[in-house]
Amino acid sequence: MSENLTREWINFSDQMPFDKNYLLKSFNIPEEFLSYATDKDESARIEMDDETKSLLIIFDIPFEDQTDVAYYSSGPMSFIVTKEVIITNVADKKMATILKNSKLVDHLNPKYKTSFVLHFMLAIAKLYVDRIRILNRKRILIEQALGKTPKNEDLINLMKIERSLIYFIMSLKSNSLVINKIKSGKYLKLYDEEKELLDDLMIEVDQAFDMSNISNKILNEMTDSYDSIINNNTNSVMKFLTSYSIILTIPTIIFSFYGMNVPLPLTNLPKVSW
Repeated sequence: MSENLTREWINFSDQMPFDKNYLLKSFNIPEEFLSYATDKDESARIEMDDETKSLLIIFDIPFEDQTDVAYYSSGPMSFIVTKEVIITNVADKKMATILKNSKLVDHLNPKYKTSFVLHFMLAIAKLYVDRIRILNRKRILIEQALGKTPKNEDLINLMKIERSLIYFIMSLKSNSLVINKIKSGKYLKLYDEEKELLDDLMIEVDQAFDMSNISNKILNEMTDSYDSIINNNTNSVMKFLTSYSIILTIPTIIFSFYGMNVPLPLTNLPKVSW
């Protein structure tokens, strides 16, 4: 269903045919824009429809992963900008609630469409930074636990952090491309205030991208170190077992000689019996 948050802002939160028809008829939106906006697998992009002058912006947003393979994933948040309204859709329901209830909504005015979209995108970029810091804190705790008593669960959690960072890196790279297209001025009118806001957005996205890369690099170096430690421990154990097995074969070798018909030392002594 769709929800009118203000007269100029509609949050399209479901894919019911009735809502689609209502939006198509009421605001002269290209049908493919609604299809792209409600596709949970759509990549970050920006597209203008020359006939209706409608603008579609898809910006990747971080959210909690619903599977056991990562802590966080990313998915599309869509903006359809028309002369009358801004229509938004977030793939993740929990994130949609967070954005709706956040202080961000109170300070945005959909009448100023460019400022509205850019402020929203800036809030999304800050979410990335916040989530990366959470992942870093998780990594530090896991690193401390591995230093005491390594467990398989800790290694699995490291993999979940690594996968989350990879998702973020890919999404932030796509988001950066969208921002650069907006910066060209081809899609949205940019006044001085919007240009400054766009610069802030670019800085925030670049910071999140750099943080993701650095965190991922630290994680890779850490896992490589643990791999080396595990391999060294395995080699030490294998050397010990090899030496021990050689020692165990010595009695067998000695007694096998005494079972052969060959002259052996000490056999002629009077008190020696076999």
